[in-house]
Formats: sequence, C-alpha cells, structure tokens
Amino acid sequence: MTVAPFVWAGQARADNILVFAAASLREALDDVGAIWTGAPLSVSYAGSSALARQIEAGAPADVFLSANMAWIEHLAERGITDPSRTVALLSNRLVLAGPADAVHPFDDLVAALAALPGDAWIATGFLESVPAGIYARQALEAADVLEEFMPRIVQTENVRIALALAARGEVARAIVYRTDALAEPGVAIEVLIPETLHDPIRYPAALTTASTHPEAAAFLAFLTSSQAMAVFRSHGFEVPE
Repeated sequence: MTVAPFVWAGQARADNILVFAAASLREALDDVGAIWTGAPLSVSYAGSSALARQIEAGAPADVFLSANMAWIEHLAERGITDPSRTVALLSNRLVLAGPADAVHPFDDLVAALAALPGDAWIATGFLESVPAGIYARQALEAADVLEEFMPRIVQTENVRIALALAARGEVARAIVYRTDALAEPGVAIEVLIPETLHDPIRYPAALTTASTHPEAAAFLAFLTSSQAMAVFRSHGFEVPE
C-alpha cells in the first residue's frame, strides 16, 4: 500500500488535506501522518490561539487540532467548526522542566520554584491565550505563587518556543507539556505538576464547516483509530476518559 506524501502547508496542493495543529503535536502528528494512506496532508504547526485566529480570518483549514477546547468553542460560536464534527482526541500533563544538566527532581511545584535563584527566568506560553500558558497561570495561581513569579515569566507565542529557551539555557525553567519535554533531549522534567492545579488538558480535533475535501472526515476518523492512538501514546499523550 502506498503511503500518502506528508508535506508542509507551504508546499500545499489543491488536493491536500489542510491541517492546522498545535505546536506541541508536531512529532506525534508527523508520525501519524506517515501511516495515513489517504490524500496527502499539508500541516501548519503553531500556537492554538494563532491558528484559530488564522482560521477565523479565512485560512482554508480542513481540520484543526487544538491544545484546548476554548479555541474550538470560539470557532464553533462563529459557525466555523461544528460540535457534531468535533472529537475529544488526547490528553496531556503539565510539567516544570529545565536544562537536562541542571534540574533536580521534586515532588512539589512550590518547593521546586522556591529552590531557584532569585533572578531565574521561567518560560511558558502567553498566559492569557496560549493553552500551555493558560494552564501554567492556573497552576501558579492555585499554588499561590503567581504574583511572586509573574515578573520572572517569559511569555512566548507557543509552547515549543518556551521549550527551546529552556533547552538552550536561556531560561532556568519552562512550564510545558510532558510530551514536549520528552521530545527534547536538551531538557529534563523536574516536577510533574498535579492535575488538580489546572483545568484538564484536552486536545480536540474538528472539521471546519468550510471544508470541502472529500477525505477530511476520513482523516478525522483516522486520528481516533487504534493505529493513530498507538503513535500518540508512544509520544507520551494519553486518551481522555
């Protein structure tokens, strides 16, 4: 059986399925795309908020994979996605990570943060719009340390930028997804942040109402298949209950 070509959005042809996906899905979705045998995929990765705004502005996406439900709901309220063609695809965990040679595993987020030097910077996504940043803000607020650390937070347009800053040692720590930390050999996990400190991390996938590609719905269904789920799990994702 011939495997469909897997190309970037900049190389898109009219017959490609156009997929917009959260940056934290890059390696996993690349591998899922490699086993998809339908029409070629053309994938754009970025922060969920940026992608949602592009779709809202008319970008011709067929399928949108977001790192939270809020941006899917934002588009649904505007008639751009349809709840009946939306699936709860994956779940993830939030971690405090840092340069691989500098972290010291902790069981407690507050203790790990307290052990940092007073001038240590912490990177994460934009606290008000990027899903990882939203979850990070919730966790820091629930732990009653947001006000203390707010002046030292570096906010980035997507979680992979925060991860890269930590890998290069440009920040002391980053609050990112567990799957991001596992994908980057330059960082190590210091704390697995308790899920009770933030909203559940869910990755929904939806067809856009403007999609006319004849295989877009089949690709959405394939994302929930046992073959695709095995790939997602190999990258550290979980299936939501």
